[in-house]
Amino acid sequence: GEWEQEESTRLQTGSEASYNIVNMYVGVGLWSLPYSLVVGGWEALLVLLVLLVLCYMSAENLVRLYDQSKTMERSEVGSYLQISREAFGSFGTFASGGFLIGEFLGTAMVLVLTTWDVLSKIGLPYGVGAALSTCLLLPFVWKDEWSNMAYINAFALASTVVVIFGCYFILLGGVPENTISANEVTIKGFARAVGLQMVALGSGTPAVPSIYQQIQSRSEFPLVMVISFVVIAVFCFAMTVGGFFTYGQKSEILIIDNLMQNDAWGSLISLMVAAASFATTPPFIAMTTEIPLAALNLQVGRAGRRAMRYLVYFITIAGCVLLMESLDLILELTGLLCMSMTAIVLPIAMSLKVIRTSVEL
Repeated sequence: GEWEQEESTRLQTGSEASYNIVNMYVGVGLWSLPYSLVVGGWEALLVLLVLLVLCYMSAENLVRLYDQSKTMERSEVGSYLQISREAFGSFGTFASGGFLIGEFLGTAMVLVLTTWDVLSKIGLPYGVGAALSTCLLLPFVWKDEWSNMAYINAFALASTVVVIFGCYFILLGGVPENTISANEVTIKGFARAVGLQMVALGSGTPAVPSIYQQIQSRSEFPLVMVISFVVIAVFCFAMTVGGFFTYGQKSEILIIDNLMQNDAWGSLISLMVAAASFATTPPFIAMTTEIPLAALNLQVGRAGRRAMRYLVYFITIAGCVLLMESLDLILELTGLLCMSMTAIVLPIAMSLKVIRTSVEL
């Protein structure tokens, strides 16, 4: 798969590469974008635009650094970590690996908690739904070859499309004007807004070098990047504006919680969100497991990998139990602390380090 080495060497067309980029950026994180306006005010729209530009620049930097490298591995984790290693040595590998682990663990916890919440809203007692979904996921964690994370993430993309249409459909029915007001900007609110928006945007950037190395014509990639980020921007602003204008100050931390209460859209949203969250959790567990193996260049065999995946899974479930009432904290810390580092700070730092080294030589 994209996060595990593939036997297949089939290269992607430009349209396939663009599809993969969009799919890696557009996922469950977008469901928190309307709430970023609640906590960050109207200024959060400008922040979202700035973060989109920064993510685009960071992705370009990673592609440039990939081209300058002569020792790239054919795996997504390997590519990103190798770029970090060549820029900062072992420290870069472990720093990038640590933030990636935090990013994927945080995302997996959000997915698990979302599944539990949806099951409780369709009638199952919370504890029963949590126990049932936890057990049902066990055989899927066993699987070690998720052929392509971008296509698996299509579950979340399809759900996001339905969520956006649902918001605008309800909005066309009319909403009270007094619900459409944003809070005044505070430092705390601004930080929370940035964290939530980075959850929406941060996960795709480390995937870009892998997608780039698999494209048929690398000369097409600049255009592929531009088209992809225009589409990503459309999704982000459509979700942010549509969700906030529909529910305003009543927007939940995940806008799906609002929509699931709607008579017309609630059942469809619940089913799609449950399917998307359930299907996307095992690949994130698998990706988390691959990071320390790639960072330390360890070969543990299939049995060792499976044991590590179950360890990561049980750590994820334990974290969900401990932080069951703190979904907003998980989202904000994952975005502000981890995804901002892997998607923006570290790629820019890598580029500056390489430029400085070139000048010194």
